[in-house]
Amino acid sequence: METTAAVLRETGKPLSVERIELDEPGPGEVLIRMAAAGICFSDHHFLSGRRVMRLPAVIGHEGAGVVEAVGPGVAGIAPGDHVVQTFVAPCGRCLRCKRRKFTYCEVGLGVADGTMMDGTFRMRSASGEIGTGMRLGSFSQYTVSPETACVVIPKDIDLTVACLVSCGVSTGVGAALNIAAVRPGDTVAVFGVGGVGTAAVAGAVAGGAASVIAVDVVDAKLEAARTFGATHTVNAREVDPVAGIREATGGYGVEKAILCIDVVLPEHLAAAVDSLDKGGAAVVVGGSESSLDHIPTPPASLMRDSKSVVGTMYGGLDPHRDVLRYLDLHRAGRLPLDRFVSRTYPLEEINTAMDDLLAGRNIRGVVVF
Repeated sequence: METTAAVLRETGKPLSVERIELDEPGPGEVLIRMAAAGICFSDHHFLSGRRVMRLPAVIGHEGAGVVEAVGPGVAGIAPGDHVVQTFVAPCGRCLRCKRRKFTYCEVGLGVADGTMMDGTFRMRSASGEIGTGMRLGSFSQYTVSPETACVVIPKDIDLTVACLVSCGVSTGVGAALNIAAVRPGDTVAVFGVGGVGTAAVAGAVAGGAASVIAVDVVDAKLEAARTFGATHTVNAREVDPVAGIREATGGYGVEKAILCIDVVLPEHLAAAVDSLDKGGAAVVVGGSESSLDHIPTPPASLMRDSKSVVGTMYGGLDPHRDVLRYLDLHRAGRLPLDRFVSRTYPLEEINTAMDDLLAGRNIRGVVVF
């Protein structure tokens, strides 16, 4: 069948919106008519070449849609089901899955060669095979994904907001609830309040934090963070963030610092650790340059003050549990997913959406098919 897709053919160049061929789903796969796909900074990492993958490829990994057909052997998903894609597709059988480390499933993390689980391609054009980025290819009108990368969700939830729990919202909320383990009464600082950081603010609020301090360099983002429950804001261009956090906490610092800056620099790590009260924990969510090969914090201070530093990918997500859990929070009015969507775009305007992402104009931009 034919589909319209945004194809990444060369890093550093705009995405090419074109008609391509899509094969039928193979064993264990589903064909999805995409409804919406969020624009995530990870998508831009592929576009810029910061993260490398085989090209050409259809990227996009924050998708939701309706199942059109299923391949042989698919159980639990049927045509007509509404699904959210997840870029980790846990098998449930490997050692890590059995230890509930689903984010690190030995077979389920999408590969960089654009192939499906069986090592073959589903997308192609006259010039050759096209990879399905992260086995999802969300920036396509239709796509084929492994059934294990799809979570069936209630049909009454708007797919335009449901797509956000595919990656960004789940990463931020999970960083607060699963990794930082925010408890009622905690004080929390969130460094960087873009899409993921705003979700971390909302997650800390859902976890019962008494104070949530948002730190950023863009006033509009700080103002938006307040609408999601931030009790204090610190503009790091104007105020030393550690000083601002300590002032907001009576000099003590916070129990939890969640570092959601897209590209983490040494000074960001140092500030997150320095902002902690004794016994506090810093959670590193954002990525860093490969040249950053150490944590710029004296180990003695970790011992003396009982501080800890922990990293996370995907907010420690158990996709088939947490996607539904976060959607339940949304339905209960405690996770306002609709307010994350700053602007929607048709697929033909995806490069404008990428420009807006870089300019920090949106909490989340969403392509609506």
